Amino acid sequence: MQNPPVILVKTWLQTLQSDMEQEYKLEVERKIIKVFGSTEIAIIYLQDNDVH
Repeated sequence: MQNPPVILVKTWLQTLQSDMEQEYKLEVERKIIKVFGSTEIAIIYLQDNDVH
């Protein structure tokens, strides 16, 4: 499976830190976990792609 675009992953992680509705944040977190297994691995993915 190909990883999603870096900008999308960055947006997902920013959403988790935002003040958006909790239900939406849970949906985003489920997507991250489905693709990467954890938010920590998604963060490492961004770091590996020189996104800070």
